[in-house]
Amino acid sequence: MSRTALLLVVIAALVAVGWYWHQQPARVEAKPGARAPVHVTAPAEKPTATRARKRPVAVPELPPQRKSPDYAAQYRHSDDLLSFLEALAPAAADGDIDAMYYLAVASRRCTREYATLFGPPGKEKSLELALETDYWTRYYEQTARRIYAQCRRFKSAPDNSFTEWQNLLEAAGEAGSGSAKALLVFEMQQGMIRIDDPAERVDLKSEIRALAKEAIRTREPEALYHLAYVETISGKTGTPADMGSVWMLAACQRGMACGRDTELFQFFCRWYPACQPTETMVDLFRRREGAGFEELQRRANELNERLDAGRFDEIIP
Repeated sequence: MSRTALLLVVIAALVAVGWYWHQQPARVEAKPGARAPVHVTAPAEKPTATRARKRPVAVPELPPQRKSPDYAAQYRHSDDLLSFLEALAPAAADGDIDAMYYLAVASRRCTREYATLFGPPGKEKSLELALETDYWTRYYEQTARRIYAQCRRFKSAPDNSFTEWQNLLEAAGEAGSGSAKALLVFEMQQGMIRIDDPAERVDLKSEIRALAKEAIRTREPEALYHLAYVETISGKTGTPADMGSVWMLAACQRGMACGRDTELFQFFCRWYPACQPTETMVDLFRRREGAGFEELQRRANELNERLDAGRFDEIIP
């Protein structure tokens, strides 16, 4: 895929992040010529690939049983994602749903996200050349250096069995991971960029909402986080413009890692330089919203109350 097409996908994700963080008058304006922070994501796969696999009709009302290791923290602090994947694989093979999800997330980082910053397979650039020539790689230099280091062994391994990130993500979703289902929804949303047929777009929107409904029934914090970036769920059409902020704040309230050691916090600190080392994303929301934070928090609390009470149809009709 051409770099132009790749940038179109990145810009689409940029819109998903940028509109809710920069809606309020209290925000700190970016410097002229700068752009809003964004999920690092590579070119969208054809949505038919995501939709081809049949999904179970029955959806659990409560989160499946989880094993004790904090895979999210392990992933967040891993310096070698191939080693992380190799260590995680046995638990995933035994049916540990969280392990299956983070297997997919790590694979996606070293394939899909890596391609955004350093070029598609077979045309990857070195770190130095990408930082010198590519705008997005320079713009996300801290993240680019991190991903390049994390994925060095992954990219050079001759018999790497962890490259099919989408299959891994679909398997995690079918096993019951709400976070995986929500990330699949995000991918399907990105795939809409390449669809010109209005009828096909309507069908895909319907699939997006159906899968999102499955995702929220697990009540997983990361599911809410991924859905905050999906315009057909929390975007401008038919919902308040700051609905994405509500979903993200609710995810932090439910226990998603939102502290200073997360890339999420680091992304927004780039756009809010007054952030402090002791703060979390919730603190950034509080300062950005000012007097409006109480209302934002009330709505996030209400979203979580509906989740806890099983009132899922009130969240996504």
